[in-house]
Amino acid sequence: MEKLHRIWWQEEVIEKYKVLQKFLYSRLLLVVSFWVVLWVAQIAVPIKWLRLESIHFVYGISQLATCFLVKLVENKEERWKSILAVILAECNCIGWWVMGLYGYKSSRVLLSNLSLTCINICEWPFIHASWLRILILCKHLLLWHYIGYYYGEIENTGDTMPHLMAFMIIILCDNHCSLQRKNSFERFISRKNLENAEKRLSVIFNLFPDGFLILSKEKLILYSNQILTTLLLCNLNQVIQKLTSIEYSQDKKYSHLSNSNKLIDDINLVHNLQINQQVILGLSQSQNMNLEWKAQKILWDEGEEATLLIVANANHIIELEQTISDNKLKNVLLRSVSHELRTPLNAIISLSNSLSNEREIAINKEMNTKLNIISVSSKLLLSLVNDLLDYSRFLAGAFSIQKSMFLIRNAIYEAVQLVKLQADQKKLKIFVRIDPNIPDSCYSDSLRLSQILLNLLSNALKFTFEGYIEVCCLLNSTGKVQIIVNDTGIGIENSRMSNIFKEFNTLTNPIINPSGCGLGLFISNLIAKELGNEPIKVQSAPGKGSSFCFFVDIFEENPSIENANFEELPEYLVPEEAPSIKIKDFNEYIEKEYPKVLIVDDNDFNRIALGDLLRHYGILYDESCTGKQAVKKVEEANGKNKPYKVVVMDGSMPELNGWDATKLIYQLFYEGKILILPSIIGYTAFTSEMDISLCINAGMKECLIKPCNPGVLIEKVSKYLSL
Repeated sequence: MEKLHRIWWQEEVIEKYKVLQKFLYSRLLLVVSFWVVLWVAQIAVPIKWLRLESIHFVYGISQLATCFLVKLVENKEERWKSILAVILAECNCIGWWVMGLYGYKSSRVLLSNLSLTCINICEWPFIHASWLRILILCKHLLLWHYIGYYYGEIENTGDTMPHLMAFMIIILCDNHCSLQRKNSFERFISRKNLENAEKRLSVIFNLFPDGFLILSKEKLILYSNQILTTLLLCNLNQVIQKLTSIEYSQDKKYSHLSNSNKLIDDINLVHNLQINQQVILGLSQSQNMNLEWKAQKILWDEGEEATLLIVANANHIIELEQTISDNKLKNVLLRSVSHELRTPLNAIISLSNSLSNEREIAINKEMNTKLNIISVSSKLLLSLVNDLLDYSRFLAGAFSIQKSMFLIRNAIYEAVQLVKLQADQKKLKIFVRIDPNIPDSCYSDSLRLSQILLNLLSNALKFTFEGYIEVCCLLNSTGKVQIIVNDTGIGIENSRMSNIFKEFNTLTNPIINPSGCGLGLFISNLIAKELGNEPIKVQSAPGKGSSFCFFVDIFEENPSIENANFEELPEYLVPEEAPSIKIKDFNEYIEKEYPKVLIVDDNDFNRIALGDLLRHYGILYDESCTGKQAVKKVEEANGKNKPYKVVVMDGSMPELNGWDATKLIYQLFYEGKILILPSIIGYTAFTSEMDISLCINAGMKECLIKPCNPGVLIEKVSKYLSL
């Protein structure tokens, strides 16, 4: 507030004082001249020549003129009036002296008080402090009032009324000045607030990234900001002309105000809208910018209807939309490619496993090796497909893990087993060390863990030509399993360390021809952060091999245990065959009189592979190649009193997909057309959470992803057969 007072004093008071200061010498000269004239007149002119009535008349007129002009002091814009008012006030005071000297004693008190009032009103704008105002009032009282009484030879009759009257006028004048000063300061504050608000709004509108233009019905510019001319690449006086020449880009007109492709035609019809109704007009091209136009009908000054036109640079929006569209296209493509690759892979893996487990056919060692190559290669190809699919999930923001109980040693052995065949070809040894303190059953995502380990082992195998590869598993004090993959390969240069976990990054070396799509380590690092809340750590030096390390939370609640002693871990070679999940013989649950499992898949190879697996475990099955045929078979089997207990249902099929077929089977049960509702197991090559949700929401009990571990598939089928 003190700052505002200083500003008010500088702007309202000092400015006036500077103007009036120019007339200080003229005022002084006027006073001196008046006194000289009076002195000469008193000596040279007899008093009888002066008519007191004329002096009284002139003096009264000057009083009225002074009181009228004094009120104009507040008008700063017409300064001559202020100056004239002050001069007349001074003449008024001098006039009182004249009246006193020439003996017009009956009106001395009245005239002195009137003079006092006029002077006080004239000089109040120059008084900043209240104490200063009181001093000036006292000066007027002493100078004009009491001295005037003395020279006027007013007799001391003991009447105090004239003096009290003077003091009362002082108080009234003081209150008047205070009120005027307060009103002036309030007007000053209001004006300053308005000016500041206008400045703030001006700054905001000028810094706003969009251009604003307010047009009247007559197409006059009522308001605009600076960015408008920048976007339109013209001066303000050229804006209207520019608007008339703008046309919408092809297929980018969004409004239906007119059938014209010109922007100005739509602007002309905005006044037909409701007040504050906004419409998006469309996009136009301006050099390298795409401009988005919006219009809104508003009320401007005094309720005048106007058009608010908003123009924005839409380049970033179009680029974002293009990026989103490209990502969607990539996701659809990767999803489709993944599904189409998984479908034949499922048949290859299933049939190769079936041949490897076939005991009735004598397979020589060479044939067994070839089957192993087929099986391993198909699983490695499946790993690449999983990387591509995970990358599409990462782009879509749907990357996640699914934790459950699993046998961690089996997962590690199975991952190592996949690269052992290639390691044998390169005459490399693979060692595995597993901390005995690690429990057999762990809580994490076994598939994701295997995916990381397989990617690290594949890289180690790719860049190692002699020596060994080592996998170490330790249990640390935080309850996490630390998995380390060491190799004696070519190593990594320090300059490339920061790039090895970037997408589509492959190591270039004149000795090797790297394979892969450059996503393995990128995806593995993402998974490692999800499984253990830490990225993969790497240590390497050229010619000295590499060491990759990641952590996995294996407990739902991490217990605190002692660190395992790495040096005491047993070291052994990987066995020829890693232990696998034990499959319980479920023949006791299976009645062989009629098939109780229905396989529904439009791919012949998948039906053959799954049928071969079920037959290997003595499970009778039936087949259907479409969802519509499956619904019909379920109804017919119930009618023959030979209902299916389990249906293994594919998702995407022609004529009727597996999800809708599942819903129709449930509908048959609810309508009483079938008495026994089979347990439906989803078996699809789609892996997204959306596809899994489709299966569960349709009524499927489980959802298995192709290709599935044969033991897991048989376990699920046997589980529902036993119900």
